[in-house]
Amino acid sequence: MFPLLTLFGAVPVKLATGTNLIHILIAAAISMLAHYRAGRVDTKSGIYLGIAGIGGGIIGSFLSVPLSPRSLQFIYLCVVGLAAVMLFIPLPIDSKTYRMGSSNKPAGVAIGLGVGSLAGLLGAGGGFITVPLMTYCLKIPLKVAIGTSLLIILITSLGTFWAKLGVGHIDLSITLLALIGSIPGALIGSHFSRKAPVRILRLALLFLLIAIFFMVAYEIFFS
Repeated sequence: MFPLLTLFGAVPVKLATGTNLIHILIAAAISMLAHYRAGRVDTKSGIYLGIAGIGGGIIGSFLSVPLSPRSLQFIYLCVVGLAAVMLFIPLPIDSKTYRMGSSNKPAGVAIGLGVGSLAGLLGAGGGFITVPLMTYCLKIPLKVAIGTSLLIILITSLGTFWAKLGVGHIDLSITLLALIGSIPGALIGSHFSRKAPVRILRLALLFLLIAIFFMVAYEIFFS
């Protein structure tokens, strides 16, 4: 959503971060319920990562105020590139051996703070970096990580929304237009995610990250 708004929608970068945050909040709420019903949300891990993310989100929102739009885009580019590289690392655990709520809590809090800071800086829920971090650092299976990341994003976005509103980075008219497509899109995506093999999900995320990387790089260096 962030590069699409700025590159094709001609939305100023800082307003795009606020619009992106609300879009992600609504989409995460709808998608998370579908994953929860399928038993693919680690509620305990998601809650403490999400609460840590609220603190990071507030910090990131205020840090974004003095930064230039080009600086925010460059940070976004680096995060997308890191997430894409992480997907080339083999998955560390099989879902059959994972127990819900057994992830490393200190590492989870650190990840929550980092993802929350991204939400505050970029309006990005951080799902594209949260999922790889949860699978490789917390040893959470990919499908559970996808569902749990939605709970984390929901909690973090709710806490960060007020900070983004306070610094003037939310435009209601642009946000309403973005939400028209996010609700049916979230339902379609949740349905596909539950049925698709893990390998297909990893490839889909990888191709999406590569596309985003080149879109943002083009905007930074050529537009």
